[in-house]
Amino acid sequence: MIRRLALLLLFAVASSCSGDLPSSSVPEGQGERAYGLLTPSTAITSLIRDRDIRSPDLSKPGMLQQLQRELAKSDPTGAYAGITYDLTRGNTLLADWLVQTPNRWGRKADDLTWFTMGCKDCEPDVSLPACTSDADCRGGTCAAIWPLTPGSRGARRKVCLGHSDALPVRIHDLVASARQTVDIVQLQPVPDGRFVAALRAAIAQLAHSRRAVEIRVLIGQFPPQGVDAAALLKELVAGAKDIRGSRISVSVAAMRSCTAFETCNSFSWSHGKYIVVDDREALVGGHNLWTEDYLTDNPVHDLSMQVRGPAAASASRFADRMWRFVCDNVAQKASISLVSYAPGESEPGQRCSPAFAAGRAPAGSGGSQLMAIGRLGSGITEDFANQSELARDLMFGAARKSIYVAQQDLGFRLGRSDTLFPESALEEMADLMMEHDGNVHVVLSNPGSIGNGGSPYSNDVPLEVLAKRLKEIVQKRLEAADPKSRYAIRRGPDPVNALLCSRFHLAPFRFGPDDSWPGGKTIANHGKFWMVDDRVFYIGSDNMYPVNLQEFGYIVDDRKAADTMLESYWKPLWQWSRRAAVSGDGVGKCIFRDIRL
Repeated sequence: MIRRLALLLLFAVASSCSGDLPSSSVPEGQGERAYGLLTPSTAITSLIRDRDIRSPDLSKPGMLQQLQRELAKSDPTGAYAGITYDLTRGNTLLADWLVQTPNRWGRKADDLTWFTMGCKDCEPDVSLPACTSDADCRGGTCAAIWPLTPGSRGARRKVCLGHSDALPVRIHDLVASARQTVDIVQLQPVPDGRFVAALRAAIAQLAHSRRAVEIRVLIGQFPPQGVDAAALLKELVAGAKDIRGSRISVSVAAMRSCTAFETCNSFSWSHGKYIVVDDREALVGGHNLWTEDYLTDNPVHDLSMQVRGPAAASASRFADRMWRFVCDNVAQKASISLVSYAPGESEPGQRCSPAFAAGRAPAGSGGSQLMAIGRLGSGITEDFANQSELARDLMFGAARKSIYVAQQDLGFRLGRSDTLFPESALEEMADLMMEHDGNVHVVLSNPGSIGNGGSPYSNDVPLEVLAKRLKEIVQKRLEAADPKSRYAIRRGPDPVNALLCSRFHLAPFRFGPDDSWPGGKTIANHGKFWMVDDRVFYIGSDNMYPVNLQEFGYIVDDRKAADTMLESYWKPLWQWSRRAAVSGDGVGKCIFRDIRL
């Protein structure tokens, strides 16, 4: 529980009265005018209003091109084009591009196969039982993984995989395929268990291949804890350092860009979760590489995607900007550490590699358009470079039928007397319901959700608090349109309740018929997903609740991919979560009717 307590302490400090508010949390009409210089704290609502930034028109062709043009208005010098917003064409989404764990929709909570770490008679590096067929695996899958000794031809082992153990195998195979470069970006704590075993084996395989591959590992670290970069480096190269002829180099950095006690006046660090190989293939999303939270019992639900093509170089370009900050500041900031390894060096160094994605990536041969979207938070630049939030709100503003949201939470209030919400996003949701008769569906992690490693997967903002804020927004709009409506004698249903109870569908996360794990532990959702009009969707690391971190993800406009998201993720998610819904069609006791303003 140490990790959880550290996080709670951090967020209590980070969300206290000191420091600038995240740019999405300022209500409409309260942000300062944005005619002049744009800063990291410029309110999204002010930016949209004062720079005449408009939502795309989904009825017209070139939706992502429209979005790119509007985002450019928030970047007057073009300094962040290709970094925090980057449209690419020709990408390929392979058959298994969607990565969701555990992918067990409709199962009972006690019907997930998993294998404990340190199990007896298991393969020592991964703690998984050896097998010859599925019959050996107690409901798991018998599958081949990397050899125990790198370079052993034909020596791949067969082990039993539990509900989500295919993810470390995927990561190993992606990293081991590198020809030139690997970027790994993660959040503290560092990869562990089966995940670090997969990375260690992949790096050893690259060393054995004698290919000249540069590997960068960037870990976002938060106070009061930190990351021992040297210890992680030692773990990663343990299988490679004695391989003769190796030509790999590995750099590990731990970074935090800002605390509220600095001139940047906020709390900010890298929160991205992605792996990029050779600027050609990337695994991007919400997955942290934590074995106990993801691969054993009571697993956290999460979502990522794998893409092949020029969009992968977009991820490396964003990482280049992060590494530039690390290398420019490692000598001045105690919150940054850097250590590197190269064959033949007697002691670890501090190597800063040249940019991995210095030029534009060549066009791909696939058929998918993707927009890479990111935010730099505070401390890295004094400019506004939080295009991820702006793009989300512009896409919500483009909706005419539906907005689907699956998140950990929408509110943030640890250490505060009030609760921060993504005000600009809530306003767009209200627009959809009130102006276009559209529907909003929101599924959130269950209150009190905690992973096996102690990390919280809920901000403990009750659904009633979110419902109250949304009701306030709708009520204010109705009164602005008709100031006397508050005092009118009502002869029918309350119009605010009628609207929200029919068009705002709110539910806690469920994946099957059970409301909790065996033993009563709540079910956690860590995915960061939204979708507009069954067509355009986002997968990445950017939570909708307002915090000021560095984030990266993709907006996808591809009909076939959207169909996959709907059929493989959203529809089963809503099918099972709607049983616990507190508002929307079919809900007998709507949460909004009990809220008094």
